[in-house]
Amino acid sequence: MTLLKKYIGRVYMYKNRWKISVQKDGKRKTFYSSTPGNKGQKECAEKAVTWLLSPDKVPLDERTTVDTVYQKYLEEKELETTDTYNIRNRYKNHIKPIIGSIRISRLTRQDMKRVIYTAYTERGLSKKSLKNLRGDLSNFCSYLDDSDIRNDLSTRNIKIPQNAEKGTKRALPAKDIRKVFTCHTTIYCNEEHEDWLINAYRFQIVTGFRPGELMGLEWGDIKENHIEIRRAINAKGKTTRGKNELARRDFPQTKHTRKIIEDQKKYRRNPHNPHERVFGDQGQISYRDRWGIFCKHNGIDYVTPYELRHTFASIYKEFIVGWVLDELMGHFHEGMTLGVYAHRMEGDMKAAPSLLEKYMDAILEDC
Repeated sequence: MTLLKKYIGRVYMYKNRWKISVQKDGKRKTFYSSTPGNKGQKECAEKAVTWLLSPDKVPLDERTTVDTVYQKYLEEKELETTDTYNIRNRYKNHIKPIIGSIRISRLTRQDMKRVIYTAYTERGLSKKSLKNLRGDLSNFCSYLDDSDIRNDLSTRNIKIPQNAEKGTKRALPAKDIRKVFTCHTTIYCNEEHEDWLINAYRFQIVTGFRPGELMGLEWGDIKENHIEIRRAINAKGKTTRGKNELARRDFPQTKHTRKIIEDQKKYRRNPHNPHERVFGDQGQISYRDRWGIFCKHNGIDYVTPYELRHTFASIYKEFIVGWVLDELMGHFHEGMTLGVYAHRMEGDMKAAPSLLEKYMDAILEDC
């Protein structure tokens, strides 16, 4: 949901005018529109959103540090997106220790280079992580410019070290996938019990869902022929619209997803509540810990929950058309911008359920 759509719903009619009151940093403002109909409602919401997104002047003096301004930048960022968990972590772990105490008036491009090179040499970050870090610094520079604080900083000449390693993507081998589908016990309180998350592990392997998407799945999202992905729950327990705009998608039902969902019904508390979460009120951290214990108990080489998504991709990457696999996983693909004919693409997508079943069957045939 965009910020505009969010606030349109809060606009109401008051004395023949549209009205909305919003608050930012302890300041409350009210906006009006006399334009009739939906146009006026939207106009009123736009006024509020413009004010909410407008950067406030940061009180500056010679002692103001990068940390003071960066914290303000993070507050502004949260008005744009709820997914700031990773941004905050990168700042806390890699940016703040290097430049947080520097006065904002004395910050240089060389200081920002030190952030990248320290993360590379001392922390061993991968090429992708270093690019994300540089992106954070670039966005911060834009914020400084937009806020009339500094307009002479950029990351344009900050290079990613050529020798930075590409992040390795691991996946479960076939023997361990079969173990996930045949084993069902774990250790809890020093005793062996049935793992109440066993269906979640299996479901993630056969769908390639992101961990947050798995956590956010509700019973009302389960349809006869497809599963709707409409939300994710991040590592801090916040519900978001997903990693990107493509994350909201429909995944075709297969015999494997149907079987897992049917098995999961015994854990359902209220069959009349469509908003009950399919795999319980589990958080990502707890889910990761329980998965690790399950792996150790059953002799499975551990991969992270996110790498269960890579496992799905590794099973199908040789057999399913690239753009179809990208859509199933909520990735961007070239067909969105190259004007590929829709009827040919629809034919590829219609074949997806049978292909998903065929190659998963090949993995599980010895189960």
